[in-house]
Amino acid sequence: MPSERSADVKFEIGHVLFIDIVGYSKLLINEQSDQIQKLKGIVRGTEQVRLAEAEGKLFRLPTGDGGALVFRTSPEAPVLCAMEIGRELKSHPELHVRMGIHSGPVNEVVDLNEQANIAGAGVNIAQRVMDCGDAGHILLSKRVADDLEQYPRWRPHLHELGECEVKHGQKISIVNLYSDQVGNPETPERLRQAKGQSVLATAESDAVAPRDKAFWVAVLPFKSSGGTEIESFADGLSEDITTGLSRFPYLSVVARAAAARLKGRAGDERKLGAELGARYVVEGSIRKQGSAIRVSARLIDTQTGAQLWAETYDRDLEVSTIFAVQDDVAARIVATVADSYGVLVNSMAAQSEEKDDADLTPAEWLFQYFAYRQQITPSNHAALKKRLEAALERDQRRAEIWSCLAQMYVDAYAFGFQADPTDLDRALDAARRGVEFDRTNQFGLVSLAQTYFFRQDLAAFRPAAERAMALNPLNTDALGILGLLIVHTGEFERGAAIVRHAMELNPDYAGWMHFGPIWEHFHKGEYERALDHANRVDIPGLFWPYLVVAAACGHLGRHAEAEAAARDLLRLDPEFAAHARSNIASWHFASGLLEPLLDGLRKAGLPISSK
Repeated sequence: MPSERSADVKFEIGHVLFIDIVGYSKLLINEQSDQIQKLKGIVRGTEQVRLAEAEGKLFRLPTGDGGALVFRTSPEAPVLCAMEIGRELKSHPELHVRMGIHSGPVNEVVDLNEQANIAGAGVNIAQRVMDCGDAGHILLSKRVADDLEQYPRWRPHLHELGECEVKHGQKISIVNLYSDQVGNPETPERLRQAKGQSVLATAESDAVAPRDKAFWVAVLPFKSSGGTEIESFADGLSEDITTGLSRFPYLSVVARAAAARLKGRAGDERKLGAELGARYVVEGSIRKQGSAIRVSARLIDTQTGAQLWAETYDRDLEVSTIFAVQDDVAARIVATVADSYGVLVNSMAAQSEEKDDADLTPAEWLFQYFAYRQQITPSNHAALKKRLEAALERDQRRAEIWSCLAQMYVDAYAFGFQADPTDLDRALDAARRGVEFDRTNQFGLVSLAQTYFFRQDLAAFRPAAERAMALNPLNTDALGILGLLIVHTGEFERGAAIVRHAMELNPDYAGWMHFGPIWEHFHKGEYERALDHANRVDIPGLFWPYLVVAAACGHLGRHAEAEAAARDLLRLDPEFAAHARSNIASWHFASGLLEPLLDGLRKAGLPISSK
């Protein structure tokens, strides 16, 4: 080992770009290797890296999930490099990368393997700046931002975020770098949480926390009777519900620690919720008798005092462990309350009905899309698409609006609304933009996965769908959509199981989810069971339920019912037989059900050609 000679240590200023892959540790081994290789290729291909290497003024410091690039050229070099990387990442939505930049002292050292390495505060602080961000962020230290601000071309892209607390309680001032093309304009989650805690600290001395109450929800400590084990169960259940609600981007959830202060406090839920600054509160109780346990939960609107929802869950601890019960009940409460068909969304959407489009928040735009999903008609589709396009003319940095618009272009293709041959190209562009602006937004990834599916790019669809479902496994709307599309790829058993799980979690599931088991049964030739599910689809004006009835009854030889359903199809679309093949093939290009469905329709009396 070389001797240490502190007198020989020479410091210089290095301009450091630190990069890592968000969620790397949760990937499978082969996925980790694949993503690292892709990221390395992107970094190596940047002009700044090539120029610095040619001049011998670049040092690489690899880490397990990314690495640091130390430029010895100019303060702009790591920033230009980050923007090059950000632009290239638009073509790789599966890579969730964040970056941090700082200029500071660095020095070359020899590590334990007697290899040249680099260390110093410049590297350490660049990593801590990066650690403050989420996927898609390019964060700068204040020092770097001050240097860039001297140049007019950088000023429009610099957005101060304030101080972020990092390792050992140190606070650093950070600046968010983004443009219409690269970066993430959203406030990092770490800073949002810090601001939330600050608001709660203020609430300790104020009667009411100074929040916008319309969208805040708090989970009050569940009351319990039955000893320490049940008290611990109650605490864990409250914590799991809080965590689950936090996964939905349109909800603002009061931190668990703040709500826990109210444990043991008696009083009106309206007053307790107001003390936390929450418009909505989830509260409940737990009782135990023998091995039986009963969990009661309800959702209260603290402004009106209305009970929006209530449910009771009975479980037997001889059949399930207490942890399994906790996981199951928490998941059902969260899914029923919070997803796009949940009671919270319906209540919150009502708050924005009278607002102008220019005043709608990102969450409220999602509510507009969810409302459209309740009644998917050509007129509703055209109206919302026009509003979304106008909203993007005002501000092109809204991830939610891009994602909603992608869905509208997909629906135009999938349902034949105002058909335009460029719909899927426009959907792909919009979906990618939505993911670029917020790589952790599940709704954006669902939009991207659907776009890949209808473009018949199943190699891209599968990883996008898996990533979207992993981001929030309690969002039954996302599970239902993606599970149904997985069914359409021919994975009938797995896709239908995902859809059924979504239906079990939220009893208020949408009627279209029945198509998951419909296609599974049709594939197996279980036409009676397919009919049973088709009769539960409650979407007026949608031709698919009539198609299923006509085809299934045709195969069963029930000619009168088949012909009646065929007449219903023609009432909805008098030209249906002429374009039945293309309509069905847009969904069933990979399921193997195209010809069996067409054959069933022929048996129902529809004149469908064999080509």
